[in-house]
Amino acid sequence: MADLRASGRWEVIREIRIRGFKRYADARFRLPGQVVLAGPNNTGKTTVLQAVASWAFALRRWRQVAGSAELGPDGYALVPVSRLAFPVAPLRGFDQLWKDRVYRGVMEITLRCDDWTATMEFHADSTEQAYVRPASDTPPALLDDLDLPVVFARPVSGLVAAEPEYRRAKVDQLLAHGRAGEALRNSLVEASRSPAAWEALGESVRRLFGYSLLPPDTDGPDVLADYRESDAGPALDIAGAGSGFHQVVMLLALLHSRPGSVLLLDEPDAHLHFILQDGIWRELRRVAAARRSQLICATHSEVVISAAEPRELLLTLDPPRPVADEVEQSRLLSSLRALSGADLVQAPVVRGILYVEDYTDLDLLGAWARRLGHRADGLLATEIMWKPVVFETERGRPGIRSRDHYEALRSVRPDLAGLELRDGDARDSAGETGISGAGLQRLRWRRYEIESYLLHPEALARFVENELGGDSPGLAALREWWRRQLPPALIEDPFGDHPLLRQVKARTELLPPMLAAAGLPDFPYTRYHEIAAAMEPAEIHPEVVEKLDAVCRAFGVDS
Repeated sequence: MADLRASGRWEVIREIRIRGFKRYADARFRLPGQVVLAGPNNTGKTTVLQAVASWAFALRRWRQVAGSAELGPDGYALVPVSRLAFPVAPLRGFDQLWKDRVYRGVMEITLRCDDWTATMEFHADSTEQAYVRPASDTPPALLDDLDLPVVFARPVSGLVAAEPEYRRAKVDQLLAHGRAGEALRNSLVEASRSPAAWEALGESVRRLFGYSLLPPDTDGPDVLADYRESDAGPALDIAGAGSGFHQVVMLLALLHSRPGSVLLLDEPDAHLHFILQDGIWRELRRVAAARRSQLICATHSEVVISAAEPRELLLTLDPPRPVADEVEQSRLLSSLRALSGADLVQAPVVRGILYVEDYTDLDLLGAWARRLGHRADGLLATEIMWKPVVFETERGRPGIRSRDHYEALRSVRPDLAGLELRDGDARDSAGETGISGAGLQRLRWRRYEIESYLLHPEALARFVENELGGDSPGLAALREWWRRQLPPALIEDPFGDHPLLRQVKARTELLPPMLAAAGLPDFPYTRYHEIAAAMEPAEIHPEVVEKLDAVCRAFGVDS
């Protein structure tokens, strides 16, 4: 509030409640002060910033039109807001702001500070217009005096060649719409109007980059802004500097020129080398404390999250919550490397996650389950998620192992069931656990690999016949290959414990030459599930049934 701010009080948002806004049906965010909203992509970090900015805009707009606060029998007066005048985000229609785009009723955003709580309502009207007003439980005296400056800044995307001087409201709109490159020079103009702010900004830039900022020139039709790379160097147009420099200068200019504000920073680390990411977060936090401003920063930068104190970290998961300690902070960093957007969408709604060697393993299990009429068929198809036991998230980065991915997923859903089904040759993996309790369960095939269970003579002969026809010479060639290459015991007892199938890789050493001899050269292993689909239930190895039963038990269903 204005009188408190003038007396030296520092207004800090302590809690945000969002009801019906974009992805949030009803969510509370309790804030410790300076805040880093952390989480993988598409978990609602930017949405939180937009909600706070929308609250501030709605209050400002309502006060401009309604004037003094008068609470009538039907609540406060409704004030229209045009889609084109909404500064927080570019919109095709106001329905984009409502949860699941169900555009009806009232959306609410509540901010609680140390001494007050205020809710702004957004009422649906048309896609081109909505109405705003304070909630009826907000006292009129508070509304007459309430002053909480909020600035929403998205990353600089590139400077324009010519930038006229703007009023602050236009600058704020450009910042929020992701057009900060059209307002950077104006942010320098605003900082230069205060000698103390300009001097402090210059010191920050020299400390981080070694450059000197020159006062902007506003005498012409466009703002001119220059800098020097050394004291004796020539004046250079700021447009020629790097994007990381632009990003840092804009954020620091906002902090120095707008003391006592809430600064909503979306990806402040954008365009910055990882070495500078650490330094800029510390500098932003230092300047914010000195200027008595609150930072609410959204990022998935591992460097920024590592630099923040655990108490400053807020996980934008479902539900949102603070990071407990350094251990969970480390787990969060792992989750950022390991989790995809699809993981975050699936984890809350599936029965669990299955880790297998490759997607072809899943195809084989599904084919066998369908032939058996096994409950695992539907489970594998629609009720669980899956990942390879080791997979890359980015080319050139170390692979993510199943146990690390599983622990990352548990930051999203702590009770998620997990099962790792490995080939028999996976000697580097942890030992089997059986299906014995919570956490990541582990099972291993007793034969070399899952494809080893396709070695059934009658099933393979049927598959070849289906592919080539009953009169094909391939059937005789197939049986001749078996006679020459396979132990008689394997042909007589396909379900037996044969050393060959425990020691030799069927996918590359047995099945390709066998199929080539039958007249199917270069038959890809990605189609081996078609062999499984040709098997009769009695030809499917008992261990396959055993593993399908175990999969069902691991994910809490009857087989």
